[in-house]
Amino acid sequence: MVNPRRPNGALLGACAAGLTVGATLLLRITTGLPSLSEVIGNGLALLLPGSAFGTLIDTLQERGRPLLLLGTSVLIVVVGAVLGRWMGGWSWTAVAPYPAAPATRRGWPLSRWLTPALGLWVLTLPLIALGEGSLTVWATAAALADWLLLTGLVELLLGLPQHGGSWPGGGGPAPEGARSRRSFLAGAGGLVGAITLGYLGVNVLRATSPPVPRLNLGTLPGGAGDQLPAGITRTSDFYVVSKDLFGPPAVDATTWRLQVSGLNPYSLSYQDLLAEPHQSQTQTLECISNPVGGTLISTGVWRGVQLSRLLQRAGVPSGTTQILFGCTDGYTESLPLAQAMASTTLVADRLNGAPLTAQHGFPARVLVVDHYGMKNPKWLSSIAPSAHDYSGYWEQQGWNAGAYPRIFSRFDFPSGNSSLSAGRRYLLTGVAYAGSRGISEVEVSLDGSRHWSRAELKHPLSPYSWTLWSFPWSPPAGFYTLRLRARDGLGNDQSAGQNQSYPTGASGYQQLTVLVR
Repeated sequence: MVNPRRPNGALLGACAAGLTVGATLLLRITTGLPSLSEVIGNGLALLLPGSAFGTLIDTLQERGRPLLLLGTSVLIVVVGAVLGRWMGGWSWTAVAPYPAAPATRRGWPLSRWLTPALGLWVLTLPLIALGEGSLTVWATAAALADWLLLTGLVELLLGLPQHGGSWPGGGGPAPEGARSRRSFLAGAGGLVGAITLGYLGVNVLRATSPPVPRLNLGTLPGGAGDQLPAGITRTSDFYVVSKDLFGPPAVDATTWRLQVSGLNPYSLSYQDLLAEPHQSQTQTLECISNPVGGTLISTGVWRGVQLSRLLQRAGVPSGTTQILFGCTDGYTESLPLAQAMASTTLVADRLNGAPLTAQHGFPARVLVVDHYGMKNPKWLSSIAPSAHDYSGYWEQQGWNAGAYPRIFSRFDFPSGNSSLSAGRRYLLTGVAYAGSRGISEVEVSLDGSRHWSRAELKHPLSPYSWTLWSFPWSPPAGFYTLRLRARDGLGNDQSAGQNQSYPTGASGYQQLTVLVR
């Protein structure tokens, strides 16, 4: 039989965990300290088999990151409930045969608090090492502080008397104010937890792929749809993909240093980097997880320092085959030496005429042609030669190490499943991309691949940018299945086979259904 004077440890533990999750996420937003949900989520994501992780990315797209943060927060609440039940059962005992006397607490209070906190922290350390790339001081200390907060709240709630109960140990009835403190703290924890989980749930529902940016570069008579897409993507529309669940790391330019290793290692401050000779480069970046016809691709005007210049200054040791990159958020990546020394490989610090934003890698990032975005690490902090092959953050999950872009083509107008008006003249528009191989041809089918017509190509902005295409269309009433395909500058055709993005990038023809009436 259960002693009615023993508190409901599971409920109190869940309330304490809800208060902890809310407090740590608030600290993450206001101070940049990694939250417990974030640390655990980053590590758990990397424990998934690469194929499963790739399938989730393809399925969830922009909802994946907030959903992982929500799921991890719910997991912490469950852990709190289990912890509360265990701490309550371990630390309470009857001092006389039930129900003649109330339950009392046993064990040293400091031990009741520290033992579970340290145990959970030790279990979290492998997840920190996975998610952050190493046992970073900030993430390790933050996780310990968060677990101490959670177990401390559980201990506090278990130690306070229930409404109508006695002090632990049978010390007589507790004052009404003391008895109500547990109810207040438990209720506050439950409320904060519910609000926090609700907020994260709303973020999941609101997450959408970035919109297709457009710019009036050319028009035909006929209305709003008759315009080519932007040749340059506005920075505010530039796609963002990151392993970091709660936004970019906060980097202070006044204290940031770029460590460059080699025969003569040195470091650069932000001002030192800005003082180096710069070059501009118009280049398209595409995420390896971009789906067929997706929007995880953008083009910008970048400005930066040639990586080869920084490496030559440091001195590249003989036998070097790879250049390794470390980042403020724990991300790691590498490039073959020849690619790193190419004149087009930059340490970029500006995008579209302005310093990099936090989302796009401030204060500096790597920019390299003919690779998906995963090979262009943001928030760069170190550059180091290596004589050994190296698998970067995503490659350790099984993503292709070369990360060479497949042929990609997309409709920008119409978008989605559209309804158009018969008798009007429209300009179908979009982009195609194949890295520095360029695009030699884009074809549109209006009848589900039975017949193909060649689109008009606009001269690309640079050898490393996408190509804009257009196709005039004056459709009669009817139902149409539109498809799109491209050919690169080497004569290779876009693959018609539908494949998910993992591990080498998505393939297939984009298809739209259009009703004209």
